[in-house]
Amino acid sequence: MVKRRRQLQEAEKQLWALVVRDVAPLSGASLVPPTADTAFVVEGDVPPPAIPQKNYKKGYTRAKPVGGLLWAERPLAAVAPAPPPLTVQRMPPVAEKIGQRQPGVDDYSWRRFQQGDMRVEKRLDLHGMVAQEAFVRLMEFMDVAAHRGLRCVEIITGLGTGQEGGILRRELPYWLERAEIRTRILGLAYPHVGNKGSVRILLRKRR
Repeated sequence: MVKRRRQLQEAEKQLWALVVRDVAPLSGASLVPPTADTAFVVEGDVPPPAIPQKNYKKGYTRAKPVGGLLWAERPLAAVAPAPPPLTVQRMPPVAEKIGQRQPGVDDYSWRRFQQGDMRVEKRLDLHGMVAQEAFVRLMEFMDVAAHRGLRCVEIITGLGTGQEGGILRRELPYWLERAEIRTRILGLAYPHVGNKGSVRILLRKRR
């Protein structure tokens, strides 16, 4: 068979450079690194060395070879399942609770309270106060009402300006929803449909 010469491929050059990297030359000789003109004498056409195949574990993939020599393993990125669609429960604004009957109110008491037949035992007028002052006065007023066992009280805020009214009118329903107050309240109502500048409060009976 005729011996033929062929040029080294780039992968073979890198492989050879790695092999001889740490080899010390013999005394009186010098190590000549391979060049593009270096050729092997082989019989027939010899394919370049095949990169060994490995049995990769399930869930792993092979990275692309770098320079035909290096291989790497990396785990496949875990794909999280799509979350279930978010169900948004719309909570009614606090102001919408005004005029709604709360649990624990008997029919007779609620009808008298809503129709304005229940006598208002004490009123608090917050007109002209800043929000912080009005809040403190409201807390004190509600404590006194609970201590005296009052059943029906009224808070006057005024209408204020703008479509939603003044700040006291807007904030009052939220103040009445505070944990230390809402447990004392059985219901809220406007004195009548045309007057939303004050709110009447039906309180629980003191036990």
